[in-house]
Amino acid sequence: MKHLSTIFAYGAVAALSLGLLTGCGSTQAPSEAENAQAEESPAPVDCTVSKCVALTFDDGPGEYTERLLDELAEAKAPATFFMVGNNVGKYPQTLQRMVAEGHELGSHTWDHADITTLTKEQIEHEVQWTEEAIEKASGEKPDVLRPPYGSHGVVYDRLIPYPLVLWDVDTLDWQHHDPVKTVKIAMDEVKPGSIILMHDIHESSVEAVPNLVKKLTEDGYTLVTVKQLFAGSEFVPGAAYERGEHPAAATS
Repeated sequence: MKHLSTIFAYGAVAALSLGLLTGCGSTQAPSEAENAQAEESPAPVDCTVSKCVALTFDDGPGEYTERLLDELAEAKAPATFFMVGNNVGKYPQTLQRMVAEGHELGSHTWDHADITTLTKEQIEHEVQWTEEAIEKASGEKPDVLRPPYGSHGVVYDRLIPYPLVLWDVDTLDWQHHDPVKTVKIAMDEVKPGSIILMHDIHESSVEAVPNLVKKLTEDGYTLVTVKQLFAGSEFVPGAAYERGEHPAAATS
């Protein structure tokens, strides 16, 4: 019996050792999901070296925004969305998808108001209501604001708790509704550090995106969010910016 007990004891020790080795092996080996995530994670972009450009879309979300997200996902291109607050509650899943796919969320006021015509209290309401709507829908607050019509001024800018993002390339997509013309204007005017203005509420604008992204990429541009474009440079609340200020932006 003593000999049999000894055999059992040795067996238990061996089994325990094997279990520990197996456990250690399983914790060290990354899962397929972890490997896939590592492969999909984009490398950080240095816009002081790369020819960066930011695609931005105003006035949504709308009925064509999901289609736009499909096109951007296919091209692996990030964008920044300046959203009208009273549209946000209609498309919460769209905002959640924007966050999940690496896009940047921005405010375009609650009802597309010209901030230079508003009182201090009205501006505060436009900003607060939009921020609350975006956070409720997506779980994230906006970190940039685009003043409707590009209308702003120092007195008004100081009331905005985010950087104000304007643009240096206006595709006029809202005016002509021509995808070919949208691409041509963008490519004629783009420079390193450019911020391109488009609108995701127009189907023709969404139609222009695949060709525009293709041409920008072929011309050596790296598409980034506004936040990425200004990473490492001055980018402060209450100030207005038309394009990136990195050394690469000075070349044309």
